[in-house]
Amino acid sequence: MSDENIRSALERFYQLVNDGAKQPNSGTSGILSAADWDEIGFLARFSQSELPARALDLATGGFARNGSAQKQNCERILRALSLRDKYGVIPTVQEQEASDALEPTFSLEADDKARIFELSATMRKIVFASIVFDEAHKRRLLNRISAIENQVKQPKGKLDVILAGVSDVGDTLKKFGQDLKPLSDRMAEIRKIAQSGSNEYEQIPAPEEIDALPPPEQFDPDE
Repeated sequence: MSDENIRSALERFYQLVNDGAKQPNSGTSGILSAADWDEIGFLARFSQSELPARALDLATGGFARNGSAQKQNCERILRALSLRDKYGVIPTVQEQEASDALEPTFSLEADDKARIFELSATMRKIVFASIVFDEAHKRRLLNRISAIENQVKQPKGKLDVILAGVSDVGDTLKKFGQDLKPLSDRMAEIRKIAQSGSNEYEQIPAPEEIDALPPPEQFDPDE
């Protein structure tokens, strides 16, 4: 099961669930067919390692023919995904104990924290101002930024949350065939700062920038 297959499955999963959530809130038959819901369930099980438990439960539950019920279920799945992006997946006690011993963390001084908050605020402005991304990708990037800020506030932040943000920014820019260099530059700086405060990663040099295509135009986040 390759990462590319999982990514493709998740994209189709998001598409179907978003379609279901956008339908009119009525008591008539929903826009999702039984075959659509079977596909949602298959895609959820296929990519279950990337989904919160609640989203998986909802996606693999029984088919609702009523449009209002379909809309509600899809909205609940999207809410679970949004919470996962912002706060992470809730682990079991055993998983938490195991991950605490293995998961790389970072601790930062006040000046470094302030710098990351400044970079995050600018990134948020760039995302809001961009006409390149659709609303789903804007929401995903904004959730990632919030998740990063949440980790910086902790005494020991999870470095993997930062790395996931780097990956999401890179994947999103490549998907749209565009490069907003001010966004990728700031994400790279956040990684560099967080990595500098991590003993587990202190020997690994941070990249200078996220790989991307040549920029179509320059963006001044201070305007």
